[in-house]
Amino acid sequence: MIQVRTRAETAAAQALFVEYLEILNSDFGKSVGCADSQADMQDFPAGYAALFLANLDGAPVAACGLIRVNEQDCELVRLYCRPKGRGHALGRKLSEAAKDYAKDSGYQRLVLSTEPVMEHAVKLYKNMGFVDIENYADAPSACSKYMALAL
Repeated sequence: MIQVRTRAETAAAQALFVEYLEILNSDFGKSVGCADSQADMQDFPAGYAALFLANLDGAPVAACGLIRVNEQDCELVRLYCRPKGRGHALGRKLSEAAKDYAKDSGYQRLVLSTEPVMEHAVKLYKNMGFVDIENYADAPSACSKYMALAL
């Protein structure tokens, strides 16, 4: 697990995010509203507070990002692991790294949006202590399930 710092790492994270958005659109279609927005890919990584990347056998297989919502909240976004990286707890490790970064940066909450159909993700977040909350972003492209973890 690394915090992204180089151009190559940034490019790897962006490629994983693009792949994730394509899968959301192809596998879930319009049932996943958060797949509609790809605006952050235009000037990537602008807007991200931090990016995290996981490698397996020297190849990038998983990533996630953090976006500042306000002084109290930081949002976990675009958590994705390629199929060949699954089963290694990389999603959990990336989420923990993001949580630690947010806490160390002085945020009080780590928030996220997901979809109920993404059962594995919802289970991961609940196991980490995330609880359901109201919509914190009021974004038209946001997902329909909102969760938060007190830091």
